Amino acid sequence: MSNPRLKNPTSNPLAFLARGGEMGERMREFDWSQTGAGSMALWPQSLMTVVRLMLDSRYPMFVAWGPELTFFYNDAYIPVLGQRHPAALGKAASEIWSEIWGTIGQQIRTVMHEGRATWSEELLLVMERNQFSEETYFTYSYSPIPEDSGGIRGVFCACTEDTARVLSERRLRTLRELAARTMDEAKCVEDACQTSAQCLANNPYDLPFTLLYLLDSERRRVTLASSSGLASNTPASPLIVDLDGESVPWPLDEVVATGKAVEVADLSVKFGELPGGAWPEPCKKALVLPMAK
Repeated sequence: MSNPRLKNPTSNPLAFLARGGEMGERMREFDWSQTGAGSMALWPQSLMTVVRLMLDSRYPMFVAWGPELTFFYNDAYIPVLGQRHPAALGKAASEIWSEIWGTIGQQIRTVMHEGRATWSEELLLVMERNQFSEETYFTYSYSPIPEDSGGIRGVFCACTEDTARVLSERRLRTLRELAARTMDEAKCVEDACQTSAQCLANNPYDLPFTLLYLLDSERRRVTLASSSGLASNTPASPLIVDLDGESVPWPLDEVVATGKAVEVADLSVKFGELPGGAWPEPCKKALVLPMAK
């Protein structure tokens, strides 16, 4: 939406927000007098300069300003916020990122009190930006923003999200190890299962537990060949399962019959709390997969 008041930047106090896409427009329309930043007419030159720099950039950036660390961000930062956009604008940074404030709050305090920039590379941050706990990785820097009269008044952040790459590389390492070791070490099916379980155990972030069952020649019974992350012979990991029996803990019969994967939810209801691997929360869902010869 265009704003006719922005055509004369020399007389218009909002000239520094003339561009900036969606967030530039939102900032122009926002009532800043109700925030720690105060009325836009009273903003110091240093804040206007860094906000304009941020809005003009296509790199994800945010500014946290003043004692309340009032939050500003650009269009490129919107995906980082997830469902917290657009309500995050003008809020205190500690409120927006409450679940990771124990980590980033200390870094921001260092910048504000000591004027020293920080650097974090592929840092794990467990966020709840989309209403569930999410494993994320970020590379970012916090830099001090001076106020016009000297001293440090705010923090400027430029960041990049590395989550997709970090997860992809980790999972590819597991697949490479699995392929290499089973090819080199396995002499029989049982050996392959044991070696596979050892490889999968090395990635508790993606695989809190695994169970490998072998189907008998009549395709009516399975036997637990190996496991990782979960002891054998528990309600969730029986040693032998009769697929024609009344109590089949996993939908093994369906997977055998259809050859298709089946997702199992509400594990805690069915088995009680199951291991979460590298995470403090118990595993909530599992996938039962067919394995071809």
